[in-house]
Amino acid sequence: MHFLSIRHLQRTAAASVAALLLTSAPLSHATIDDAHSFAMEAAVPFVEQGFIVREDYWNGEVKSGQKLMVRHQMFKGNEYAFWLGTASEEVAFELKVLDEKGKEIELDFKNQGMFATVRVNPPKTGTYSVVFSLTSKKEKGLYWALAYGYR
Repeated sequence: MHFLSIRHLQRTAAASVAALLLTSAPLSHATIDDAHSFAMEAAVPFVEQGFIVREDYWNGEVKSGQKLMVRHQMFKGNEYAFWLGTASEEVAFELKVLDEKGKEIELDFKNQGMFATVRVNPPKTGTYSVVFSLTSKKEKGLYWALAYGYR
């Protein structure tokens, strides 16, 4: 009878360790696809307002705090939204849109949890720079995805 009790405790301990590993697995196996999923989550309220999501997007891994830039053609008369997602928690976002002279033109910046958004009405047709960074106190490398839409 004593043997069954020890065996029962071993099984319970093994099940507890397995449950702990499963609950922590998503963070340790975060991917670019996770970052893109959070960017798409950020797009939902914009889609409800009539924005059309483009299928193409930018993605990668970046060092914490490093700035990246994407050049993008925008047309006067359209309204654009950019959605930056990450697969990491507790990240500080920076997300700006600059004209050819380096002047910020974004209308509205918001961040929430694992994504940030910015909305833009370009004053004229041209190529603009989307500048962003992600900063984490816990992780040195961060997966990111930047998607966009317009209306």
